[in-house]
Amino acid sequence: MGYRDNTGSGRSNLLNTANPLVMLIVLQITFFILMNFLKSIYVFSRIPEEQFYRNMYHWFVMPGDPAKFITRPWTLITMQFTEVKLIMVISNLIWLWTFGHLVQDLVGNGKIIPIYLYSATLAGFAFLVSANVFYPGATSSMFFSGTISGILGLAAAATTISPQYKFFPMIGGGIPLWIISLVYLLLNLSAAFSNPVLLLPVAAGGLTGFFYIQMVKKGNDPGEWLNDFFYRISSWFTPAKKKGISTRQTSFYTQGSKTPFVKKPNITQQRIDSILDKINQKGYDQLTADEKKVLNEASKKDL
Repeated sequence: MGYRDNTGSGRSNLLNTANPLVMLIVLQITFFILMNFLKSIYVFSRIPEEQFYRNMYHWFVMPGDPAKFITRPWTLITMQFTEVKLIMVISNLIWLWTFGHLVQDLVGNGKIIPIYLYSATLAGFAFLVSANVFYPGATSSMFFSGTISGILGLAAAATTISPQYKFFPMIGGGIPLWIISLVYLLLNLSAAFSNPVLLLPVAAGGLTGFFYIQMVKKGNDPGEWLNDFFYRISSWFTPAKKKGISTRQTSFYTQGSKTPFVKKPNITQQRIDSILDKINQKGYDQLTADEKKVLNEASKKDL
């Protein structure tokens, strides 16, 4: 049985640009187009492809050399969206949509970006440690893209919430989510076994998603500050609404000595039950002002 806290702005929709999952997909596509545009310049100019990776690509992915990373700290973020191979981008987008949609549907929009960023970021640091442990003298030529680690975090999170969630229910009753996640994990581990440097980042990405959901279940949301940060940043670019007294208010409600009309909420047992269900699912803070008023009036009448 899944844990549910739908505090987001609705279900996934590719036309909904306010959807965090859609924004992650847009970033993936944007970086892919940017990288291939820059690569095409080198191809048409007949410049060796190796120079593209050295002069462009390596400035977007995370280096294994700590000295390089100190001079390129932004790569900890950009490497989470950077990929140049079409087949890899298509695969990443499919898995990102699959697991991201489940997380969004089970615990709400507000958990998607924190889980993805935390998972990929910790995987990046894990790569830095792993590269210097396994190949201390060859880190200058090692680089890491953390897209898969972020998706693994979402896969682990969704599986932790509802491991028995079924895909393709028409086929033998459906395939449980834990099997789908296990297949995705094994696909990435198969590549990691050939390069031990990738084992620690893969593990870090998955474990981050698992522990994140465990904290959410205990009532602690480690991504709340991150959502607040993004909200404040976006509010800087949103013009504030001017508050003023409307003509209707001055003409009809504030003239004369009579008390203006006050709408009394329609209180029924069915309405109260629906409000209590909403509190149980989303919390008291998600109630509208009218719903809070109904609940308050009901408490006075002992309904």
